[in-house]
Amino acid sequence: MDYKSLLNGAQILPVEDTQGAVLVLAGAGSGKTRVLTYRIAYLIEKEGVDPRNILAITFTNKAAGEMRERITQVTGRGGMTISTFHSLCAKILRADIAKLGDFNSNFSIYDDEDSKKVVARILKAMEVEDNKEYKKQIRWHISNAKNQALSAKEYAPRLKGEPEGELIAKVYERYEKELKENNALDFDDLLYKTLLLFATNKDVLDKYQTLFKYIHVDEFQDTNKIQYTLVRLLANKYGNIFAVGDDDQSIYGWRWADVSNIRKFTQHFPDCRIYKLEQNYRSTKNILDVANKIIANNPSRMDKTLWTDGEKGDRVIYKSCYDEKAEVNYVLEQITNLIYNEGYDYKDFAILVRANSLTFNFENQLVSCNYPYRIIGGKKFFERKEVKDFLAYLRFISNPNDSESILRVINVPKRGIGDTAVQRLIEACAISRMSLMQGILNVDSLPLTPAIKSKIKVFAEVVAVLRERANMPLADYIDFVNTFINFASQYDPKDEEDKNRLDNIDQLITLVKEYLKDNADSKLDEFLQFISLITDTDQTIENCITLATVHGVKGLEFKCCFIIGLEEGLFPSLREDDDQEERRIMYVAVTRAREKLYLTNAQSRFRYNHRDICMPSRFLKEGGFIQEPPTRSSVGNIMRDFNEDFGGYQEIPQKSAYSNYNKIQEMKKLMKNYASTPAFAKSAGGQTPQSKDTSVFKVGMTVEHSRFGQGKIISITGENAKIEFSVLGVKTFNLRLAPIKIVE
Repeated sequence: MDYKSLLNGAQILPVEDTQGAVLVLAGAGSGKTRVLTYRIAYLIEKEGVDPRNILAITFTNKAAGEMRERITQVTGRGGMTISTFHSLCAKILRADIAKLGDFNSNFSIYDDEDSKKVVARILKAMEVEDNKEYKKQIRWHISNAKNQALSAKEYAPRLKGEPEGELIAKVYERYEKELKENNALDFDDLLYKTLLLFATNKDVLDKYQTLFKYIHVDEFQDTNKIQYTLVRLLANKYGNIFAVGDDDQSIYGWRWADVSNIRKFTQHFPDCRIYKLEQNYRSTKNILDVANKIIANNPSRMDKTLWTDGEKGDRVIYKSCYDEKAEVNYVLEQITNLIYNEGYDYKDFAILVRANSLTFNFENQLVSCNYPYRIIGGKKFFERKEVKDFLAYLRFISNPNDSESILRVINVPKRGIGDTAVQRLIEACAISRMSLMQGILNVDSLPLTPAIKSKIKVFAEVVAVLRERANMPLADYIDFVNTFINFASQYDPKDEEDKNRLDNIDQLITLVKEYLKDNADSKLDEFLQFISLITDTDQTIENCITLATVHGVKGLEFKCCFIIGLEEGLFPSLREDDDQEERRIMYVAVTRAREKLYLTNAQSRFRYNHRDICMPSRFLKEGGFIQEPPTRSSVGNIMRDFNEDFGGYQEIPQKSAYSNYNKIQEMKKLMKNYASTPAFAKSAGGQTPQSKDTSVFKVGMTVEHSRFGQGKIISITGENAKIEFSVLGVKTFNLRLAPIKIVE
């Protein structure tokens, strides 16, 4: 293959530099994944490297899968190890964790919710009051300790002087003890225990050092202390390490990512070569101009400037809206305009927020308008109760010591085993020195009342059957578990929410079978490990509007992006003390946009049970949209003078934030009526927002919403109407946007 014809001049240099340490500073949209992929292909094709000697570490399973598929297409070879840090560490631990002495190879992997429950149970046993802040603080410290590779004993001295430091130390110690008893690891343990394994077993480290002669790390700016240490240990034998990253996109400090790792790389590998990828293939010149202006204000960054040979594109539009509702209406009006006037599709749009709390108004209006949408950063599929219940059965079959999974479903579906009976069972097992599973299967030998024994025996019979059938082919076993447990008995298929829960269980079973198409020989524990490591961004993008936090769309791109809530205290967030990381988050948000970018804020916003006057974000000044952030009094004046004929928002020219109000009226005169389309007829009753005559709606009228059915208008204020539905109750709609029509 002619690699030089596939890559630009800046990209080919690091691809062909195959020996020693190489650092690639890759700006957003500059083709870093392409470089990483072709570099591995180059090693195999041109350098004759055995694929088994190549390791590539990414941060999502989706990225790993796409890279593996592409390399196989290019080279016709497989066999390289391409995975996330956590997947790699899980694989290493499956093989050799027994050498640490406390665990065996069929350990469970506890997610965030599992860890919360363990901490809550420990606090309850210690008779500590049920305090949400205690739990949060304790879990933060446990994670902090593990990300510094510190055991409970090693971390305890650091807690002296900390509020509740003694309590935190005791809970951490008991937390570790319980995980050992359950043969379970949390996500932090996957990294921590692997580092511990390497540190105490030179033969294990040497095995992987010898195996991985060429090491590649994607998104290097997102590595934490342990991840970087693991990479350095693995590269210590041959020194062939290839790191790709962008310090301007380091936005995971709260998740222990250390942006200084990318700067330390040149210290730890003094002979490394540094390459820069600055040509952007994603965004227009106008979008990149804004991104460059904003990020240039970060003093401690490795200098680079994004540029493109592409079009200048549409100018970036900034809108200052009257309040949060006007902001929502403005965004949805622009989306509607672009769909019906310029041929965009739902999937082309992303509405990006800094804080989850800002999504509610958008969700509410999207539902009201009957627009399809998905949330990234909301409830994930594998966090839904019905899915976790199903998986809990599989987990304790795979790992009988997983008491957390047993306790989750001992009464799911209901078997009459209440909290008191469960607590008595736990106490009886402790007295008899049995694990929970042993106690359930030998309940007659426990010091329990006959009534409790009778209830536990019902569950014991279920466990016995599930264990007996566990050798079935995985696809058949999953179907058997679903039928035998009879999950459907808990749900009413006529109830919409229950139907969704049943659909989620069906989706899980489908996922197992899809997984087995590519992993035909996989066992139950391998499948459980696979789903334990699936992330939010591994979802398939459907034809719907994306509503997401900026963190949730890292690595994604959209034709049109709306960055909303650009106010001091929101974006940048008051809760974060790292101004530079907030600016990097803004940079990531801007560089998600390919063709069009809209920036919005509200002049006032209702939060924390009261309405606040809002100051425009400093990033708007840095991006060249306003000369100076206005004072609070001047914002108040603008709000008083605001002309509601503008529809609740105003057009803001590039160089002045608060002037030229009649610009929007000129725009209205120029706007063409939207074409009538079947899709629009479904969502807006055959009328476009601009052509829809809202004056025909009157108080007392019966109207019909395409989703919520019939209701009566009880009040109208401007273009907003309160409508009372028999089931839904009273709900407020924008008459111009909502799919509402008068019932004749």
